[in-house]
Amino acid sequence: MRLVKRIQEDSPGVFSVETGLEAWLWRRQRQQEEGFTLLEVTIVLVISGILAAIALPSFLNQTSKAKQVEASMYLGTLNRAQQGYMLEHARFADSASALGVVLYNSPNYSYSIHLDSAGNQYAVHDAKALSSSLRPYVGMAALTQGGTNNAKVETALCRAKTAQLGEAEQPVLSDASMTCATSTEPVGQ
Repeated sequence: MRLVKRIQEDSPGVFSVETGLEAWLWRRQRQQEEGFTLLEVTIVLVISGILAAIALPSFLNQTSKAKQVEASMYLGTLNRAQQGYMLEHARFADSASALGVVLYNSPNYSYSIHLDSAGNQYAVHDAKALSSSLRPYVGMAALTQGGTNNAKVETALCRAKTAQLGEAEQPVLSDASMTCATSTEPVGQ
């Protein structure tokens, strides 16, 4: 009863408590009623929305870059494998399996190899973008003539300047050199 008396003295006329247990329950319920106001919740939601608006484009850009690394890696592998194949067989390979390269099915890119009509001047490796948010890539291994009439196998790896569906434009090949087409840019240079 001492607890009841003290509560009644602290707040006279507000309530009447008959037992100590009821006073304890009342105090416990009063503590549980404390929480956040609508204004505080709104401020937290607005700040969260601003942070999400800043972070989301950056996150989506990073996922596209990661997908594009796949194409760059595969075409770089095909270019190097074609160099070795040309030195051993005096011609370019017309498939990844002939090069000993395994290309896995990808939801991002479709890969293909195209040769010149004789198969001994160049090989083009396409990474056809299957999504409009990705850049297509193209690689080329080609036989060029050096300044002293020495033949050498050069490679180029190019990507489209913009994201688009389909293939990138094939590199431009001359007798002495190879460069990326105007609608593409070199990768890793």
